[in-house]
Amino acid sequence: MTIPFLSKVKLMKLSLYNIIIPYKKYLILYNTLWDSVVMCFRSDMTKWGIDDKLHLSLSNIDHRLVNTLKENKIILDDDINERNMVKNILEETNNVNDVLEFTIIPSLACNFSCWYCYENHNNKEHISQPEIKHIVLALEKIIKNKPEITTFKISFFGGEPLLFFKSVVVPLIEDIKQDPLLDTLTIKVGFTTNGYLISNKFIKYFTENPILEAIQVTLDGNKERHNKVRFSFKGDNSYKKITNNIIDCLKHKINIVLRLNISEDTKLDIAKLLHEFVNIEEAKQYLHISIQKVWQSDYSVYDTIDKLLAESRSLGFDSASYFTYPSSIWSTCYADKANNMVINPNGKVFKCTARNFSPVQEEGHIAENGDIRWNAIHEKRIHLSPINDKECINCNIFPICAGGCSQKVLEDKIGKHCNLNKNEKLRIDYARRVLFEKIEQEKIEIKR
Repeated sequence: MTIPFLSKVKLMKLSLYNIIIPYKKYLILYNTLWDSVVMCFRSDMTKWGIDDKLHLSLSNIDHRLVNTLKENKIILDDDINERNMVKNILEETNNVNDVLEFTIIPSLACNFSCWYCYENHNNKEHISQPEIKHIVLALEKIIKNKPEITTFKISFFGGEPLLFFKSVVVPLIEDIKQDPLLDTLTIKVGFTTNGYLISNKFIKYFTENPILEAIQVTLDGNKERHNKVRFSFKGDNSYKKITNNIIDCLKHKINIVLRLNISEDTKLDIAKLLHEFVNIEEAKQYLHISIQKVWQSDYSVYDTIDKLLAESRSLGFDSASYFTYPSSIWSTCYADKANNMVINPNGKVFKCTARNFSPVQEEGHIAENGDIRWNAIHEKRIHLSPINDKECINCNIFPICAGGCSQKVLEDKIGKHCNLNKNEKLRIDYARRVLFEKIEQEKIEIKR
């Protein structure tokens, strides 16, 4: 007996996380939770009863399309609870049990003065020897309480962390390595640095101690612009000094993430910039290009970034933008992770490095005995979750944005932190950029 089509779909529903992206003569049905894509001619979509806003009745969908939509989770069995799935994925991501990360700020002091920096480099305080001991005690206590942690990541940030390489960075690493209570940990180290102070001693230390994952170094355009925007207090040619240091690192097979900051004023000849490294044999393997928007700039800057990204890739370099690795329910910001904290001089503890380290941002401190004593700001943070925001959890791009910046949510008193949710055009463009990057990285297959 043939079962009528309508009876087949009575127990089906549309996924919460479908979005339609117009593209040339096509409409792309992209499901942001299930990472599935169906691409159709616009004319067929109209004929099949689907418009470009995904306003459709299941009973009107052409039966030839139903199986494809079911296979790609565009339509689902009625008993599938996607909100619970999203909640569980997000909680698992933010509560990884086997990795602990400390972001260490040796000092807020810096040898550069960049226009877009939000930090106060007049603060010359730095982590003292007793404070190094307090940090190691804190690490011991965490590992004792969480024996499932097997990997400890130390990310050095600043200010300029290499100003204190000898007095803070090396002593801290050595104390951790030599601590018998921590000898089962796999230690991984990273730096965010302007690159000016990378030295032979730095390279030698990490060549002999192969625990360095990567160094992020920033260039602000080609030589002329970089030297105007990012200059040392000596007033010398910082661009040449930094590029030479990068080359030295590459020759020693040290991973470099070269961050290019883009604003409305940026005029970057990326081919000319990358020519500095094109003849370095190790560059294509160890040099990774990260093209990012300066935080003060408008969303429209991403159009410029798209062009630079394509050109960088055409030259054979591993290259990424924000949309290559966006915040998502599978990959949230470090500030959202329970096993992650930012430690400043005087044992002050924060969660976010994208704000100045003023007292109003402080979320706790490390006591002399290694106890981490959190305050009310931190308590507020851990109870904040986008899954408790109905607009957020029901937004069709929630899986690939994870509710946006939690720091902004923490600071926002009126709850209007998300421009994407309020702006359909912007939301579609966000989804398009994420999707096209997934296609570029061959992480997703389009069904036609």
